[in-house]
Amino acid sequence: MSDKLSILQNAISVTEVNMTIKACMDSPIFKGLFVFGEVSGYKMSGPHAYFTLKDKQSQLSCVCFYAAKTYQPKDGESVIVKGSLDYYVKGGRLSLQVTSMEPAGMGVLALEFEKLKAKLTAEGLFDEAHKKPIPQYVRNVLVVTSKTGAVIRDIVTTVRRKNPIINIVVKDVRVQGEGAGHEIAKILPSLDKLGYDVIVIARGGGSLEDLAPFYDEELVRAVYAMQTPVVSAVGHETDFSLCDFVADARAATPTAAGELVAFDYYAMIRDLKNSMQSLRRNAVHKFEIATTKTQLACKTLMSIAGDFYKSRAYKVSRLIDRATSAVTFKIEQADAKANRLVTALDNLSPLKILKRGYFRLERADSTVSGVAGLKVGDKIKATGSDGYVVANVESVNLSKE
Repeated sequence: MSDKLSILQNAISVTEVNMTIKACMDSPIFKGLFVFGEVSGYKMSGPHAYFTLKDKQSQLSCVCFYAAKTYQPKDGESVIVKGSLDYYVKGGRLSLQVTSMEPAGMGVLALEFEKLKAKLTAEGLFDEAHKKPIPQYVRNVLVVTSKTGAVIRDIVTTVRRKNPIINIVVKDVRVQGEGAGHEIAKILPSLDKLGYDVIVIARGGGSLEDLAPFYDEELVRAVYAMQTPVVSAVGHETDFSLCDFVADARAATPTAAGELVAFDYYAMIRDLKNSMQSLRRNAVHKFEIATTKTQLACKTLMSIAGDFYKSRAYKVSRLIDRATSAVTFKIEQADAKANRLVTALDNLSPLKILKRGYFRLERADSTVSGVAGLKVGDKIKATGSDGYVVANVESVNLSKE
């Protein structure tokens, strides 16, 4: 007990420790330092800038007050900064307070990416001749991204605004961090065999380090080997990854990817109806012209031939009237049939089927077409018109028919 009391009496507080470190950091030797490193995570908060300065072995948190007065770097750029070390006692954090900054060329990571880009360009991986066209009328889309981000929501919202019938499936993957590029590259060959019309590889914007998985050489070569057309939607408009260069098409943002892969279903239906109306008008107009010419010819014939041909001309006139009625009836039948086909096409929309109480079943990102494809313990997702539920299969009973 006395030993514990002695230790307690000799112990110092956290504040005393941090104050001691603060006193050391306030030493003149830590003032006016010139530090070389690569910028990462540069962001502004009001007039101040916060970023990390790093090299291959370590990193240092930095703050630059009133950053507009000094050089504004980009992520991945190497700089030389002047500043003093400061220790925040309350939070126990060390940082470099930067007072000036100058560019020192491209950062190590950016240089490595440029070197890899030059290598792959020389091998022809980015040549336009190898790029496959994106289908004009896509029915099944696979999106390779993280389910936890806003990317998939942006893509689905954009597609559904134009098209209610495209089937969208998500393959959940890591899109950031060490090894993420390797993981995506590893699953692409199996996804390539699933028969999707197009595969979209997507993630939101970020720093050069955040997008590093999409500069991964293994991933670039895996995308190049794909038989399914690939759309790359990585980062923001100004971000260009190596995945963008090797893909069959690049979308500046995930939203732009949705615009690219989805055809306008509603515009197609409008165009179809307008075309049918135009064809009907043209057919009726041409028939009216031909009828008028024939009637004028009959009148001329009746006038010239006199009484001898009057009876024959009358019969011809009657035949024309009957032909007119028959053709008009055929046109009306064709018009009605076309309208029925358009209505039937619209009724095939999966959304309307779901609204009648049906559900679409999926297991492991694939659609279930029959009970025979399920087994006890399977986890299934049932999508209806107003949402979806997830359930486990407790029993499977096949029809005896």
